[in-house]
Amino acid sequence: MVAKVTSTCKTVVLLVCMSILFACTSSPKIRSLVDDTAQFDSYQTYAFHPNITPTGSDYDSLSFRYIKLAIENEMREKGFTQTQDAELWINFTVFVKDKLEVDSAPSMSLYYRFRRGYGVWGDYPMMQERIRQYTEGSLNIDLIDQKTNLLLWESVAIGKVSNSTYDNLEFKINETVKLMFEKLPNGSR
Repeated sequence: MVAKVTSTCKTVVLLVCMSILFACTSSPKIRSLVDDTAQFDSYQTYAFHPNITPTGSDYDSLSFRYIKLAIENEMREKGFTQTQDAELWINFTVFVKDKLEVDSAPSMSLYYRFRRGYGVWGDYPMMQERIRQYTEGSLNIDLIDQKTNLLLWESVAIGKVSNSTYDNLEFKINETVKLMFEKLPNGSR
C-alpha cells in the first residue's frame, strides 16, 4: 500500500514539473498569407525595403540588426541572393504593447455553518475575477515584388514578451524568424 502511494506521488510530482516546464517554453503564434498567383521559383534576388533603413538621427538598434541578420540567414538558406538591384523587397515591422487579460474563476470558501434545524452547509460559490498584465510583441515580415510593388507573402508572429525574452533576445529572434520562414511556400527555391 505504501509503495502504491509513493508511486502515485512520484507520478503526480513528475506531471506537475512537466506542465510547469512546458508552460514556460511557449512559442509564438505564427500566421501566414500568400498570393496564390506568385511564382516564387522565378525570384532569385532580394534586398531590404528602402523605408526600413535608418536615416538621419535614427539609429540601428540591436533588435533591428538581429531581425535583419535572421532574415538574411533564412533567405540564404532558401537559395536567394542579396543584391542592390533585387527582384524582391523585404519589409518588417515590430510592435510591442502592454495588454490586460481578464478571466473569471469560481472561488469556494472553506467556511461551513451549522444552524439548528437546517444542518451543515458551506458558502455559496462566487466568481472571482483575475487580472493579469503582460506584454505582447508581434513581428511582421513581408516579401514584395519590387517591379509591381505587390505583396507576395506575409508572415506574422505574435507572442508574450517577458524578461527571459530580453535575456535571450538574439536566440528568440532567430528561433521566431526560422518558424516564420517555414511557412514560406515550397515553390520558393
